[in-house]
Amino acid sequence: MEKPVVVITGVTGYLGSATCLAFLQDGSFSVRGTVRSTSNEKKLQPLKLGLGELFAGLELVEADLSDEDSLIKACVGATFVVHTASPFHFKGGCVKPAVKGTTAVMKACSVHKVKRCVVTSSCAAMQAPAAEDKPVPPAAYNETCWSNPERPEGLHDYMKSKTWAERAAWDYQKANPGFDLVTILPCFIMGPAPCDGEGTSVSYMLDILKGKKAEIPRNSSSFVDVRDCAAAHLKAILLPEAANQRFILYNQRVLLRDVYGWLAKYNEKGAKVPTKLAEGEDSMDGDLIDNTKSREVLKIEYTPMEKTFCDAAEYLLSVGAV
Repeated sequence: MEKPVVVITGVTGYLGSATCLAFLQDGSFSVRGTVRSTSNEKKLQPLKLGLGELFAGLELVEADLSDEDSLIKACVGATFVVHTASPFHFKGGCVKPAVKGTTAVMKACSVHKVKRCVVTSSCAAMQAPAAEDKPVPPAAYNETCWSNPERPEGLHDYMKSKTWAERAAWDYQKANPGFDLVTILPCFIMGPAPCDGEGTSVSYMLDILKGKKAEIPRNSSSFVDVRDCAAAHLKAILLPEAANQRFILYNQRVLLRDVYGWLAKYNEKGAKVPTKLAEGEDSMDGDLIDNTKSREVLKIEYTPMEKTFCDAAEYLLSVGAV
């Protein structure tokens, strides 16, 4: 029996490569991945190494977020689409490619009568409402919450891009019903992936391992394992009950003194993780986030955060990145 085709956009990206690996390991699909160039060996080599023998089962096609026709062409014959490709940086200019690429993927789903599309959104799309709309503790942010790009306080370009892109997806599906839509909203993604590239998540890890800061910061941050995010994208396709829902992917908020503490042992292997605490008090200030739906509907069992960071460090050390 012929396997259904799933198209995954951005498979040389950090999350895209991990998601691609999850689908190949599952074995239920014929996996087609989009890349900007199928002849760029420098970009493809990490994917080949990261996927190992599974790479042979991956079909690669060219597509670009700025080229609607290329994305529509990439989805010919697809039963499912997983759209992970979107700019993640803080240099500005994220909005246009994010919205344009997402809209093009939605059109491709209509043209090719795709059954379900999963779009990678972000907690950035739900965690920045106007001040008067923020949930008051003990109430937490959940999937009913939306960031407000027009809020008086202003909103960063990246957060606008994720909010408007996800809005564009839901608006398109409402106007053009015919396929299921699922959106995945991760917080800050960490952990090992087949393609680490030079993305924001990997840069964050390398800055710690290379000792960019002389002292351990006294704040905290919310994280989730890239492998858990990849699993969520797979489950969002596999599970009928996931249809037409948003899912927050969030593990826990972690003090950076704990993160640095977990990673300090790698100083024996050449890392330069600082061990001295900066002045001040530890702060766990942060928004409450409810991840109930991801656990109950998608059945995600979150990876312990120490394992997430240590596995990432082990990988980066093994490939000589540190």
